[in-house]
Amino acid sequence: MVNWIKQVNLLWLFVLLFAFHGILYYALGTESWFTVTLMATAVDTAVVALVQFLLPGRGRQNQ
Repeated sequence: MVNWIKQVNLLWLFVLLFAFHGILYYALGTESWFTVTLMATAVDTAVVALVQFLLPGRGRQNQ
């Protein structure tokens, strides 16, 4: 799991999370589903970016 977090592309993660959050909040009938989706996706992506920054050796292969 840690290796996946270190190597995930943040742009693709944002797109996938946006799609899943959008489906979720639209299906739940949230009145402002687009805004809520955008905020939730931004927070989730920021957390993954912070974890990537804090993990040692991002982008390098440890041998």
